[in-house]
Amino acid sequence: MLILKKIGNVFELIFKVLFPDLCLACSMRPKSKTTIFCSHCLTSLPLTDHFEVKMNTVKMHLAGRVPLHHGAALLTFRKEGIVQHILHQLKYKNRPVIGKVMGKMAASKLEQSVLFEKPDIVIPVPIHPNKIKKRGYNQSTVFGHSLGKAIHVPCDDTILIKIIENPSQTGKSRTERVDNVAGGFKVVRTSAILNKHILVVDDVITTGATIEACCNILLDAGAGKISVLCIAAAES
Repeated sequence: MLILKKIGNVFELIFKVLFPDLCLACSMRPKSKTTIFCSHCLTSLPLTDHFEVKMNTVKMHLAGRVPLHHGAALLTFRKEGIVQHILHQLKYKNRPVIGKVMGKMAASKLEQSVLFEKPDIVIPVPIHPNKIKKRGYNQSTVFGHSLGKAIHVPCDDTILIKIIENPSQTGKSRTERVDNVAGGFKVVRTSAILNKHILVVDDVITTGATIEACCNILLDAGAGKISVLCIAAAES
């Protein structure tokens, strides 16, 4: 039995060398024992200062369009960069664990921030049910549930729903993006948000058209105050 156990350990070691558990950021180096990223990528994540800076990229994206209490992104999004690869893994490669890890990281930042007030409820930006069937989950909901659990605030993805399956926003101008999402969302339980402080969460903000539409429909339905938090935001 001892010999068989040793043989098994050898084969396990060989398997790990040939098929290492790769970092979910670079997909090149083995991830560390304690995170989903390798140590190099973990130290290279472009963390923002949005939790300490009142006027930041997220607030500038939505300035004059949404009366935010506060807005922030955990990471800075740049084309072809490490964050784009992480988000691609989260959205299209069945890696919901990325959303869970990012939710915990964002929760830690939010709780330390003097600019954020604790919200009453977390609401993820919804995607159409057809996309959920295809992907298996809404990446913003995964992020929101992890965040909400960490800060002890309920996350509800049944209040705001997507009723129109619009074409992808990729490659569209800001004006085209606004037109593309117009009328695409619906609040189904206004009583759940009436006079409440809502934290709207999403995976990435580029022009801000989608999250703008979500925030304003929540305000129109009676939300008292809106804050925004996303995994990443493009530089304005």
